[in-house]
Amino acid sequence: MMPAVLPPSTAIHAEPDSASGRETDALHGENITLLEEFGAWARIILETDGYEGWVKTDDIGELPTASHRVIAPRGLVTTTADIKSPALDYRPMGARLCVVDQSGEMAEISLPNGVSGFIPHKQITPLESHVDDWVSVAESLSGTPYRWGGRDTIGIDCSALVQLALAAGGYHAPRNSGDQQRSLGRTISSDENLERGDLVFWKGHVGVMRDNTTLLHANMFHTMTASEPLLTAIDRLQSMGLPVTRIARL
Repeated sequence: MMPAVLPPSTAIHAEPDSASGRETDALHGENITLLEEFGAWARIILETDGYEGWVKTDDIGELPTASHRVIAPRGLVTTTADIKSPALDYRPMGARLCVVDQSGEMAEISLPNGVSGFIPHKQITPLESHVDDWVSVAESLSGTPYRWGGRDTIGIDCSALVQLALAAGGYHAPRNSGDQQRSLGRTISSDENLERGDLVFWKGHVGVMRDNTTLLHANMFHTMTASEPLLTAIDRLQSMGLPVTRIARL
């Protein structure tokens, strides 16, 4: 048992106060390091990406060691192995699960407080396995609502889209776009022909190329994860005083 996130996700705040705003989300089963407690709040470090902040104390506790992670946008957890049985809740992409039995039509997983649930095999994958085409994971989140600081796939921001998709492909990525810009891939010239999986950065924003002309990004303009011609996004952001700051290839 290790300290981990108990609900599908919990918001990490800059201060021990819900009014301080959402910095990011910690996902079910992600391990945490507990630094201190203050009333109903706990200051933690999220071991996945080193993000530090405050969460509600009731949202952390002990879970069995995870063996799998959710690879679908969201995995539906039901009370029995019958997909028609009542739903308990969901687990977002990137959530980590302890699978206790995968012999049946659905995998049995451990939930908080000793409860079991069931999730379709196709919605999870072993922690050590990775997809060949990580951009396809980003594409599966098309239409997901945009949410500032969101990392739970009911609402995500630009850098969470990139981080979650890269993780599915076996790449470790920082949480914020500025850190991603500084650390991911090698810089390529804007004169080069772009390829699927290239990352395009602006100040405070990032998107991923689906092909040599189409950008996929979670953004406030579309209020969701959406695709558009790269040149259209460049022109719009340039008009806001935001030129492209880097193009990176993994």
